[in-house]
Amino acid sequence: MSFKPANSFSHSSAIQLQLIKHQRMLKIILAASPKQLRAHIKDCVINDNNLMIYVSSAAWASQLRFCSVLIQQAVNAESNARIKKIRVRVLRPEPFKMAEEINKKIPSIENINLLRGNADALAEGKLKDALLGLSRVLQKQSH
Repeated sequence: MSFKPANSFSHSSAIQLQLIKHQRMLKIILAASPKQLRAHIKDCVINDNNLMIYVSSAAWASQLRFCSVLIQQAVNAESNARIKKIRVRVLRPEPFKMAEEINKKIPSIENINLLRGNADALAEGKLKDALLGLSRVLQKQSH
């Protein structure tokens, strides 16, 4: 099953009207905000007479709170909403994604064999086992 955008459902005009209203509200908020904050405003939600604005980090949330009266005035002037309270919330950060391609630097076969030879010369112990294990892993990855 593939994801369909909300505007692809023609039978749900009420949903489309709500989506348009939401997008309009977000545009009003962005227009009333300082330029340096606009890129960090991610979304908004209106519930009764409360407006919740979501931002990307706590630092930007703090800055946006200074502009909340200006935003409230703009929203009330340019829409049907009668906002009495604005709250600013921080969205959870996106999970760390590792780069697809990692450039591994595997030692040459000669260096791997030298590592194994040095491990064989050691007396039994954790260091010897660790070096032998390392040389086996490097050997596998070099092929």
